[in-house]
Amino acid sequence: MSVTQLDTTDRNNSAMGKSRSATVVCAYLMQRYGLSPAEALAQIRETRPFCEPNEGFMKQLELYHKTSTPDNIEESSLYQRWLYERQLELSRACGQAPEAEQIRFEDEHDSGADSAKFDLRCRKCR
Repeated sequence: MSVTQLDTTDRNNSAMGKSRSATVVCAYLMQRYGLSPAEALAQIRETRPFCEPNEGFMKQLELYHKTSTPDNIEESSLYQRWLYERQLELSRACGQAPEAEQIRFEDEHDSGADSAKFDLRCRKCR
């Protein structure tokens, strides 16, 4: 994973290296030394105790850890599913349907044990 692949659109708590910078360093430590997100954060807090990645960044670090910190996370089915679910959340928040080419059916997702369960229904079926 390169630092450019980290979704840093969340701007909360990012002043003075408290959230975003700490998240990037955590991702580096995880890949370089095989640490978990909690272990990486503990290492950082030894010198910068106020570091506190926000909830969204921590979820991304957990996902990165679940995918075994690959060099190219974009090829991971877990990451692709996370992106898809995030697109759905953003569509719902905006009150707009996702783009037609972005809609995927349940059988198009990886059906492994780590796949999240969700229902996607039209307004008539809710």
